[in-house]
Amino acid sequence: MTTMDDEAAFPDVTATRCPDLHAAIRAEITSLRLPPGTQLQEVALGHRFGVSRTPVREALQRLLRDGLVERFGRFYRVIRLTGEEVREFCELREALECMAVTLAVRREPGCAADLEALIRAQRAALARGDLDAFNDLDGAFHLRIGHAAGNRALLRQLETLHDKACLVRGMEQRRPYWSGRVAEEHGRIVDAIGRGDAAIAAAEMRYHIRSVIALRPAGWAAPP
Repeated sequence: MTTMDDEAAFPDVTATRCPDLHAAIRAEITSLRLPPGTQLQEVALGHRFGVSRTPVREALQRLLRDGLVERFGRFYRVIRLTGEEVREFCELREALECMAVTLAVRREPGCAADLEALIRAQRAALARGDLDAFNDLDGAFHLRIGHAAGNRALLRQLETLHDKACLVRGMEQRRPYWSGRVAEEHGRIVDAIGRGDAAIAAAEMRYHIRSVIALRPAGWAAPP
């Protein structure tokens, strides 16, 4: 079991007070700097980020609601997704995102310009080796489609899935050439949106989401 006491496993991010502790810990989790199964202790996190236990406790409770951590005895730990859980998550995400891109083509096809800009930024982040920025832009790409769908209920569901999708993306980056493949698949989705072809856009989105299962990393194993 990995714990927060394993200093070598966790490079120091900041020794100063963190203005948004929830966002900081979330970034550590989704980037895998806090790997799945890591035990999270309030005192150790407080020392790490230079804050008291109270904001740490509040941040962990928010992360529990986000579905990124779970209770483990008296402590919390980063969730470990089994292969079955990844499959179920991707099936749900596929249904919602295919609906979103279909509606986006019909209601805001002009979103293609914004999406192309996000892809260019993704490629630039990849070129400089900034995988955190790459992941953030990946999420922004999918949520931009959600906004273009013009359905607030659907957007809320996509936002709910957003954090866990970030964790899955972080795991996927263990696969060779995965990040470059993502940008290419995003490009095909945007090309279909630009042509106003909802059916092809949905098909490209379906392929994009299903590739997560097809290329699942060996690290996704059920916890003991």
